[in-house]
Amino acid sequence: MPAFQPSRLLPLELWCDAFPVVSETFVVGEARELSALGHPLSVCARHRPEHPAVDAGDVPVRYAEDEPRGRRAFALATVVLCHPVRCLADLLARRRWRREEHPTPLRQLAPALVRLMRAPQTRVHVHFAGPAALDAMRAGRILGRPWSLTAHAYDIYRTPRNLREKLRGATLVTSGCDYTVRDLKALAGPEHAERIHRVVMGVDAERFRRTGLPDEPPAVLAVGRLVEKKGFLHLIRAVADPALAGALARLEIVGDGPLRAELTAEVERLGLSGVVELVGRREASEVRVALERAAVLVMPCVVAADGDRDSMPVVVKEALAMELPVVVSDEVGLPELARPEFARLVPPGDPRALAAALSELLSRTPQERAAMGRAGRAFVTEHANLRRETARLSDLLRHALGG
Repeated sequence: MPAFQPSRLLPLELWCDAFPVVSETFVVGEARELSALGHPLSVCARHRPEHPAVDAGDVPVRYAEDEPRGRRAFALATVVLCHPVRCLADLLARRRWRREEHPTPLRQLAPALVRLMRAPQTRVHVHFAGPAALDAMRAGRILGRPWSLTAHAYDIYRTPRNLREKLRGATLVTSGCDYTVRDLKALAGPEHAERIHRVVMGVDAERFRRTGLPDEPPAVLAVGRLVEKKGFLHLIRAVADPALAGALARLEIVGDGPLRAELTAEVERLGLSGVVELVGRREASEVRVALERAAVLVMPCVVAADGDRDSMPVVVKEALAMELPVVVSDEVGLPELARPEFARLVPPGDPRALAAALSELLSRTPQERAAMGRAGRAFVTEHANLRRETARLSDLLRHALGG
């Protein structure tokens, strides 16, 4: 077995449940940047996404669901023969994990374990503390190898399955804002808190650079899945507020999801069919075009009834990079992005406050909004730069997993 060379950049396998996912472009961006830094990198996803409308470039991707049965059987025998005691411990632990989630059968996980056994320098980094994180934790225990985890939002708040054990099992944990890092440290406990770090999901400031002027009259844009935590029902009601009468020409909501029918009905009930448009799901390139045309982005996040919430939505950072002023709710990690020079912060779930903030921004001249946009871009390129944040992650991985 070749000796590990800590001076070299770590070979990485990025594990996730699906890849590439249209609402998780930050995973694609980080993978590209890690490769650009010099990490030998590949992606191992449990399955293909339902809507793979994202270009992953030349990042190599392997799907566990494609492994043939014969290879799984041979890999299982290999893993059990090499690590019989650890495989027995894994079998016993599955009874505990099964109370909260369904563990992957070891025969399905075995091909990945054999691949890692043949690449002793490779380390596993996982996005989202869901099924792929449980797979990585089990792989780490069976092979005696450190692994790392980036936790995001729904995996922390809506479906925190075996989360404490995953946090304590990972050698390194990162998350994208102070809000989530605080909660993860509290859950993991003080003896594990020092291994949990804030690494912002950064934005590519070159890709998200304005090349033209916004539409006139000015349009407002919202982007996200049509789910409760995005707060779009409150946004639609804000458009009906008299404070926005005559100020708003168009609100465009990009995204799809289970609340589409309810939101459409609310638009019709309030007589806003000519003002509010639910345009559906769009590819990442089309979202960028929508940002180019808009004058203001609004992200009215709330904490959903089931506890689901965002952390620090990447589209807000993309909008700032595109020189858009933003209106965001005073919830989750959004206050960490908001500065009065380019953002308005409003109470969550408050249509009247949303209407007042939007009215104030739309009443400004195009030149004033442009100046706010430039301030926003300067802030986000300094504090949420994809290249800089990925380099920081690379350093953390090297120090935590390099030995």
